[in-house]
Amino acid sequence: MKRVFNFSLSMISFLLTYTSIAQEDFRNIEVVNTVFNALKEQSEKGYLKVLPTKDEVEYLIPIVKETQPNENVPSVDAIILNFENKAIENLRKVSEKGRSFGVLWNDIILEKVSFKSNPDNNMPIERGSIILECSSKDKKFLIVLKKVYKIQDTWRVMDSIKFTLL
Repeated sequence: MKRVFNFSLSMISFLLTYTSIAQEDFRNIEVVNTVFNALKEQSEKGYLKVLPTKDEVEYLIPIVKETQPNENVPSVDAIILNFENKAIENLRKVSEKGRSFGVLWNDIILEKVSFKSNPDNNMPIERGSIILECSSKDKKFLIVLKKVYKIQDTWRVMDSIKFTLL
């Protein structure tokens, strides 16, 4: 009986999560538009806008401590500085890689956006990867936001982005 109850709860949670994700139009969310425009304009400052804010990091810390009690969590300022440094370095690498394949960043076009859910049972936060399918002249490529979290109703980039030529 307990297994049936647990299974039922799991299915209800899955369906609620799937329904909320399936209804979101990822092409028109702020994180997609901001990343796309930051790449198009080659703007590091613009790209930093998709990172978690101080309030969002403070919101996440108790969740991380609850799920990983032995984890040593650095200060909020150290976390934010680390995110910013890695994001700028990552954006530069993605930009350079694209240029090496002939991508003209100022001429890119957003063709399609998709989302691949990657829930973590230990964290009650929606997360996954957002894939931007883009083109520049005759080049087609993907920009993958490998780890995005929905923190307090706002999608934030929590890891590096990836460039893949199609």
